[in-house]
Amino acid sequence: MLTRISDRISIIDTEALGRQRVVAAYLVRGKENALIDMGYRSSSEVVIRDLENEGLGPDNLDYLLPTHVHLDHAGSCGSLAQHFPHAIVRVHPVGEPHLINPTRLVEGVKELFGEDLSSRYGFPVPINKQRVRSIGDDESVDLGGGAELRCVWTPGHASHHLSYAFDDERVMFTGDAVGVTYPDFPTLVPTTPPSSFNLAKAIESINRILELSPAQLCTPHFGILNDAKAKLIENVTVLLDWKAMFDSFIAGKYTIEEMTRSLTEKACKPIGRSTGEVPDHLRVLIRIDVLGFTRYLTRLKPSETR
Repeated sequence: MLTRISDRISIIDTEALGRQRVVAAYLVRGKENALIDMGYRSSSEVVIRDLENEGLGPDNLDYLLPTHVHLDHAGSCGSLAQHFPHAIVRVHPVGEPHLINPTRLVEGVKELFGEDLSSRYGFPVPINKQRVRSIGDDESVDLGGGAELRCVWTPGHASHHLSYAFDDERVMFTGDAVGVTYPDFPTLVPTTPPSSFNLAKAIESINRILELSPAQLCTPHFGILNDAKAKLIENVTVLLDWKAMFDSFIAGKYTIEEMTRSLTEKACKPIGRSTGEVPDHLRVLIRIDVLGFTRYLTRLKPSETR
């Protein structure tokens, strides 16, 4: 379902694996039109349907802008590129080869999530390299009509992660530079996947977004967050809190399952919910977070953990 946020911004619920309000994409309109993030490949028909219902036929989408190449953000990019043959794909240089040839990306996803869940997500369609162009920090995508998207490099979640500032509306499209806050389970959970997560860079990225003073954050998981400053500060606080917990976990030789259980319980406390109410997609995320955070901490040199 597509919902207008303003005259120039709409949110699309990509209905990830049939679930609502889990993975969002954002349509930005100017004289040209851009789609920021686009969900799993298995969501591509939903996204195409919603764009067509908004009057965007095959010739009317000009840019596909995945914030990074993880499957919940760029999995349907190849399918959409086929349906919208004039759309230019812009992505960080490190992510570019993975859109052109997603073989290594698919292998990594299968290793992390297993064959069954990975196949439900859907595997990306390769994109002709002539359609893919890199974009770097502080470059802009000018859609015309006063709609200009400024690229902001925000590594931490992944080295190839980008966010987009829409300065004219004081909006930041964050991708996974911020954690998830699902409307149906509104507790903040960081996104710290293996093997790309880097705590120091994640905090630097959040602080950089803070310096830009957005009023709203357009997040993929899920929706619009007002009072952006408070939300960004909360993200830093939670990341540092998790760092302290993981230090304790590792020192105590906790298992992955024990860490996951502890963090799941922690996520429930602020909203007074039980662990039995945690949705499956959040359980999966927390376990992936555990793998990423522990890998990050255990591969650091002792001097880098202080």
